[in-house]
Amino acid sequence: MKKFDSFGMDRQTFRRNFGKVFEPGPELATTSQTPEELAAQVSEIRLFLTAEPNVVIGEIATVGKTHLLELPVSLEKDSVRFVNTGKSPDRKRGDGVFSAQFKMDTSAAFKTLRQELSASIDALRGQSKSKFVRRGPRDIVPVMEAVEHLKADFPKPFAALEENVDRSSKLLAFSDPLAAAKALNIDIGRTPFIVIPGPQFDQSTRLRFNHLFDFPIIPAFPLPSPPVAIDEFRSLMVVQPGVVEDSTRTFDACTASGSAGSAWSFGHLMRELSHGTGTSPEDFALQWLSTWQMAQEANGWIVNEPSRGAQLQQRVIDSWQRLSPGGLLNVDFFPARLLAIVNRPDLADKIGYGTAGSAGEGRLVFGLLEKPTAAGSCNNLPFTVIFEFGIKGGSCLAVKAWHQRWKDLDVHPLGSPAYNSALELITRDFTDHGSNPSQLPNMSSLNQLRTNEIALGSVWQRREFRLQSVGGSVPAGLLDLVTVKQTPDDSLNNTLTLDAFMTANKMDILADRHVVPGRFPGVLDRFLGAKSDAPFGFFWTAPSVSSVSSPTDAETRRKFSLATCNACHTGETNTVFTHIGSGGTRSPGSPAALSGFLTGITVPVPVTGGTHVYNDLAERENAMANILTQSCFRLLGVRRPPFVH
Repeated sequence: MKKFDSFGMDRQTFRRNFGKVFEPGPELATTSQTPEELAAQVSEIRLFLTAEPNVVIGEIATVGKTHLLELPVSLEKDSVRFVNTGKSPDRKRGDGVFSAQFKMDTSAAFKTLRQELSASIDALRGQSKSKFVRRGPRDIVPVMEAVEHLKADFPKPFAALEENVDRSSKLLAFSDPLAAAKALNIDIGRTPFIVIPGPQFDQSTRLRFNHLFDFPIIPAFPLPSPPVAIDEFRSLMVVQPGVVEDSTRTFDACTASGSAGSAWSFGHLMRELSHGTGTSPEDFALQWLSTWQMAQEANGWIVNEPSRGAQLQQRVIDSWQRLSPGGLLNVDFFPARLLAIVNRPDLADKIGYGTAGSAGEGRLVFGLLEKPTAAGSCNNLPFTVIFEFGIKGGSCLAVKAWHQRWKDLDVHPLGSPAYNSALELITRDFTDHGSNPSQLPNMSSLNQLRTNEIALGSVWQRREFRLQSVGGSVPAGLLDLVTVKQTPDDSLNNTLTLDAFMTANKMDILADRHVVPGRFPGVLDRFLGAKSDAPFGFFWTAPSVSSVSSPTDAETRRKFSLATCNACHTGETNTVFTHIGSGGTRSPGSPAALSGFLTGITVPVPVTGGTHVYNDLAERENAMANILTQSCFRLLGVRRPPFVH
């Protein structure tokens, strides 16, 4: 019988001896010390009406342990102090439920929720067969599939939904929530007006139900009536040549077009990252490139591929030298072409809690170029470099204001001088040094820099780099190879080790809140990878789901695989390695091609069969629209999904 990895035993023996160990159990108790830490422990957010119009009582329910008895959160008007002291309106001291009374436009919230409720009613009555449901991030299924899933696997919740359809439909006739509650004999002191699941919500049905009074709302996708129109190619994914080839803000050393060192050039970003390191921008870039040429370590794994290093010298560094005036390396003449400028509102996190949180990320995506000979023309290299900058969250209103700036780009023609000027002001707020004084010595907002290439070797490979802080393994401020997040080492695919991780973390994976650890199952067992290879059609699987498996196991496999770097760029989304640019390239005068995963595609699910729908730009559109239009109280439920791409 076949043996599996380092455990040295067959599958049946492993299951018999260790199955109980890896069954889901209660979460480890954590003790949060700050509002930002407590935000990750929120299980449910509730809002109760009071007899006074537009005066409400909010409750933030948490799990785990905390020493905090006060939780300040930022809402529309001001910071509101939620307490767990037992003093009114709080119900019980120390029970993990923080309460506060404040003012809120309840009619506006009721209007939005009635639209969502109407779509839910249509779904349950079988009137939305062509519609979709969003069960979670990147988890879109036909509404009838979701309804049948509930009916078969969760008969009691489904029966409760069916029983309430006629009663809940009566809410649609009202515009005032107090009047609706009175007409339907709803006790507003006991029945929340709104219920929103938090990061640690109960995942028993796999659907993240919001509630309007006690009526569950099936999360329609896309929203039945978008609260605000978002232009994807103005505010989310900017690929129009009139922008990415702006002669005053970009530079292409191969075509000698644009302005060297300008705001959206590769050279400018490298110069800003090198700030404070005592290293020239050229040496800063060379040090980063040298990581392909010398052995690197991350999480105990050694990355040492001399052939890739040799190719990098010949195809990238030598091209850079040929393009630099006089053959003296100049960072402004680095062989790179801008592919896209990207806004990621879907990566916003902990909005309104404390002073941390995030408004998402801003990204600039480049494709590298090759100049084979001094007299020859340049070629596109299948090699992308993505600069991924974090956007500070701060208050809820600050997050809303940030995305309003992106939304306000709509007033200008795409690629016009006014549009490009406004966009430059936005990007400089995260690309330039000083944007994050706490990240020393660079003072940069860079979260990570990622590469995706097949130009240097025979298989597509992804690497991740981060700026090193004082006391790290390399000089402070330089880019160092780190682990590829959410992605185990490739050697662990279809092993009992991975099987054990999926089993132990099944509920968190299904709830889109799992984190792939550096070590598993023990502290000496390396798990998270130092690089990520991606053969065509790659996906992650495990012995227990390699053949016949339950629907829950199949979905656990799909969600785990989708969250990894290599499977999201290949077999899990039917993508040919890059989501932006055809093979990571773009021809002058043309926009970068976008993958079906971004624009909308139905994909066969590996291993277990069936299909799944992806439409990531539409998900980001929904995320941005929600930030702009939902109340700050509802945004307390926003959390960053585990996806890193």
